[in-house]
Amino acid sequence: MCHHRRPAKAHPAMPQEIQHYEITPIARVTSPWQEIEIRHHPKFGNQLVIDGDLQISESDRSYNVAMVSPLIMLGAFGRVAILGGGDGGVLHELLDIDQHQGRDLESAVMIDIDAEVTRLSREYLPVLCGDAFEHPKAEVIIGDVFEYIDTHQDLDGVIYDLTIDPVREGQSRREFLQELMQKVARSLKPGGMLNMQCCGTRPFDPETGIARHEIMADIESALAGDFHQFTEQRVFIPSFGEAWTFLAARRK
Repeated sequence: MCHHRRPAKAHPAMPQEIQHYEITPIARVTSPWQEIEIRHHPKFGNQLVIDGDLQISESDRSYNVAMVSPLIMLGAFGRVAILGGGDGGVLHELLDIDQHQGRDLESAVMIDIDAEVTRLSREYLPVLCGDAFEHPKAEVIIGDVFEYIDTHQDLDGVIYDLTIDPVREGQSRREFLQELMQKVARSLKPGGMLNMQCCGTRPFDPETGIARHEIMADIESALAGDFHQFTEQRVFIPSFGEAWTFLAARRK
């Protein structure tokens, strides 16, 4: 099962516009799930790469801020689940905002399938994760996010930091998203908030040729039944070389 954050995004591990930089390999691990690499980029710092696909760099705090900041609309954070995000950057940002703004975070649970991502991030990406994995309000679960949301209810917030592409063979993206968002909706309180990463902002993905409007249409269709009050962000992510789309919505 592939639990990449962005498996079909616009940027491979060495985007065309930055290939002239010398990338230094630091660590490589093949887990039961995927091949994980840590590399150093002279401009963007250490980078997490999964199966050859860039996930995040030390330069990319803007990604984590975008994933967390819509939850401020909740007032009190309460109970939040982060689905994916094994590098710990989103978890760290959530805890940091709670500490500095007093958002009454009760618990932050991060669920990721691959313990090796968390281990390597703790060692090589402390700029992103800080000490989030050891924080008293944080719980890290190594397991399947879909099983987690099937068995948990009354969450105040869900941050979806994983793929929007199907994880089962023969399933379309729209079918996958509809099934997933129904599960997320059942796990949230009425009025609870979902925030998710979506795709790049270019009209077409240069790697796959997939149109951005098709991806966004599938996401919005999957959310329409159970969610409302949509808020879209387009935030520049330095090592991606473009703005990325994030979408937040409230549970009806």
